[in-house]
Amino acid sequence: MPSLQVLVVDDEPAIRQMLTLMLMRAGYEVEAAASAEEASARLAKGEFDVALCDIKLPGMNGIELLRRTKAGGSDVVFIMVTAFASMDTAIEALKAGASDYIVKPARNEEILHRLAQIEALRGLKNENRALRNMVLGNRDAWFRFRAPAMLELDRMVTKVAPTDSTVLITGESGTGKGVVARQIHELSSRKDAPFIPVNCGAIPENLLESEFFGHTKGAFTSADRARKGLFLQADSGTIFLDEIGELPLAMQTKLLHVIEDKQVRPIGGEQIRKLDVRIIAATNRDPAEMVAAGKFREDLFYRVGVFQIRVPALRERREDIPELVRFVLARISRSNAAPRKLVIDPVTEELLEAYHWPGNVRELDNVINRAYILADGDAITPGDLSPEVARTPISAAEAGTPVAAKRTLRDQMRRMEGEAILQALQEAGGDRRVAAQKLGIGLSSLYRKLEGIEQERSSSSEEDGRAADG
Repeated sequence: MPSLQVLVVDDEPAIRQMLTLMLMRAGYEVEAAASAEEASARLAKGEFDVALCDIKLPGMNGIELLRRTKAGGSDVVFIMVTAFASMDTAIEALKAGASDYIVKPARNEEILHRLAQIEALRGLKNENRALRNMVLGNRDAWFRFRAPAMLELDRMVTKVAPTDSTVLITGESGTGKGVVARQIHELSSRKDAPFIPVNCGAIPENLLESEFFGHTKGAFTSADRARKGLFLQADSGTIFLDEIGELPLAMQTKLLHVIEDKQVRPIGGEQIRKLDVRIIAATNRDPAEMVAAGKFREDLFYRVGVFQIRVPALRERREDIPELVRFVLARISRSNAAPRKLVIDPVTEELLEAYHWPGNVRELDNVINRAYILADGDAITPGDLSPEVARTPISAAEAGTPVAAKRTLRDQMRRMEGEAILQALQEAGGDRRVAAQKLGIGLSSLYRKLEGIEQERSSSSEEDGRAADG
């Protein structure tokens, strides 16, 4: 079954719905966005493999969305779709980093063919990576945690993995619940059998039963062929029900029967199929609160929550951040065609430790990927970080040292950098390209650093103004 996660971006509701249903029927996990702005927010979470994106959109257009997404360090594959066929538009999209270009009205067969090519290429890369791991050993597979909460999590995983117990993993988005689920599978006796991840919130309610349990040919109007459900695909292995709390109550009832009876019946079928499948579920919501609110069946909660594991948020285990950053950097470098050995300067490390990380490990991964791309020289500096991280205030509680000392160090470094940039600009007669060459940095980096200097000045002016008013 295809495993790509696809985001459909189109401002026309009918086209959006048609493409979403068509791709879901083909076995893809699909979500939709009505604008580039909405799509940008979803893509920033790093959950999609492919964006099927219209070029002509209200507000920001599809090509600008593509540029911004790529600038953020994302490796999502863009297939651009437009009704306005022109060679100039095609070239612009491809130059911006699009993988392919389709002209409306696009045939379903053409879209599925392009996605199949992407899936095949990704599968080949995974096979090559697996072969390298067999020969060299998977050196980046494990990260050695320091935080007590993560050491306890590792202990619980080790204990439950060899059993057949159902497991409920809780934690915020981006903490790595899917990684924990896969680790449990890999440490179990089922490791050589299928591991089937399912995003419960991405499947339309009217397709849930068919996706989960399958259907026979002719079971309903569009059932032109028999389909094997996800539970049967996971037979003898593990099914990972991510965001199980998004399932409607009617589907929760059916899921409960499957867990209790260990059997399924495809829609339209007469034959009951026995199952041998381990269930691991996850949610980023509080299951007890959902039960109390009547949104989650209490009996199902007790069934899937036989063994619960909570993955702590990144801000709850800040002692892991420095080494985790270096671990991610090393992994990025090894996977890059032109590896670079970068270090993190002290102020940057303080900012990374102090930031609250609402997107958790997934957000950290994206921030470091972006910084790796932007960094000049051999060090990642505050200017290479995303604005929300770079603006993080460093407090004594977060950084573990006196505030005055931290701020003095940071201010001195920024002031020295600012003075060097302004002096280079003055010597270059205001020519920014020449100034960038003198400083040994890229022109885009110079623009970014100048923007930071201007923001710093504005903030200082506002503070001075407030002080004067007071």
